[in-house]
Amino acid sequence: MRYKVAIFDLDNCLLDARSVGALFEPAFEAIRQANHGTLAPEVLEQAIEQCWFTAFDLVAERFGFSDGMRDAGLQQFRRMRVTSAIQGYPDIALLPRVAMRRYLVTSGFRHLQESKITALGIRPRFDHVLIDDVDEATDAPAHSRGKLAVFRRILELEGCQPSAVLVIGDNPLSELGAGRALGATTVQTVRPGVTPWDLADHRVTGLGELLELLSKEAGATHPGTA
Repeated sequence: MRYKVAIFDLDNCLLDARSVGALFEPAFEAIRQANHGTLAPEVLEQAIEQCWFTAFDLVAERFGFSDGMRDAGLQQFRRMRVTSAIQGYPDIALLPRVAMRRYLVTSGFRHLQESKITALGIRPRFDHVLIDDVDEATDAPAHSRGKLAVFRRILELEGCQPSAVLVIGDNPLSELGAGRALGATTVQTVRPGVTPWDLADHRVTGLGELLELLSKEAGATHPGTA
């Protein structure tokens, strides 16, 4: 198999982000209260809905949040933790069958994302877990923040070329876009609520289809093997 490294996203790849339920509501309400007419109500609700699929800093930038809206959201998200067990998608039990070096790279607020990973109990299934922290990125130079910078560090660590890397996730604005820019192979997980992205190299509905894809590619690389 030509792939040596698999980089997985967390939210809407291994875990339905909405499974944390009402946890995000204090942040959403704080943003609504700080809006003061900056966004039309329907646009504001579109932005809030996108917080389930995209890191908060990217949503704030994309929708033009005021400083007050951004700060109100940041204040709430920074204090959030998942404190009880949560369930990922049922097929995350297949992770060990992805027979290559496995990385989990997730964007968001460090303590919140780490609490999700702990609650899921999936840390042992990865060789490395890396957080693209929203707060740490605020003051960092542009070239050293975001998932593209994280992916480049992984290449250096593993000593491999982008062609040997699979990037698996849902979001064109985050891991899929970064993977494409890097020259890696991108696999979009089209979970419920995820909009298919035409520029992804492959699209799958879950890890079972990912394993089928890898099996087919391995067969094409070694034709005639049993």
